[in-house]
Amino acid sequence: MENLNLLLKRLLDSRLDFVLIGGYAAVVHGSSQVTHDLDICAVVTESELEKLKIALKDLNPKHRMNKNFQPSLDELPKKGQRLDNYYLKTNSGVLDIISSVNPVGSFEDIKKNAIEIKIFDHTCKVISMEDLIKVKQAMTRDKDKIVLNELLALKKRIQD
Repeated sequence: MENLNLLLKRLLDSRLDFVLIGGYAAVVHGSSQVTHDLDICAVVTESELEKLKIALKDLNPKHRMNKNFQPSLDELPKKGQRLDNYYLKTNSGVLDIISSVNPVGSFEDIKKNAIEIKIFDHTCKVISMEDLIKVKQAMTRDKDKIVLNELLALKKRIQD
């Protein structure tokens, strides 16, 4: 059963260093679109990977990009191996962890412009509206164009 709030809370409780991006971030900025996954930007070092494993342990996290090979987060990456991106499915929904976001840049680039919100008794970094607009402008899916139009309208309303 999809429970993105639980996923987000677990990540915040774990003190994982990340920035919320994607559809959930668009909702934070005022979009009315429903999202069915949680997208974050982070660099998953060995210490961050341990936090992630602990946070998701009982949610059965598995890599989801190859339908014929879906190892658990405990199986992959192997000790000393590093992945740039993680595309996971869990019992609470899909979690995508991306190390950089075009055209904005690296995790550090996104993090420096991020806003902070209070949620689940934590401070959560969220991609800035400006950066999210840049990302959505670079995407071609219809749903991204809908979110882009909403974000542009929200930005205009804020500026007026």
